[in-house]
Amino acid sequence: MNEFLEFEENKKTIKSINLDDFSVEDLDKYTLELKNEIDRVNMEKVKKQKLISEAENIFK
Repeated sequence: MNEFLEFEENKKTIKSINLDDFSVEDLDKYTLELKNEIDRVNMEKVKKQKLISEAENIFK
């Protein structure tokens, strides 16, 4: 799934990679992968915001 992304587990970050050796096609694939990761993060944010809202409604 993540052809290019590597995670640093202890920091919970994506490792920085050297783009110099990437072809244009590889850069396009990498860009798509990053966009997909951003979409995944945004969906998680929406889910968490919904949970927070539901919890706030319970404790009103």
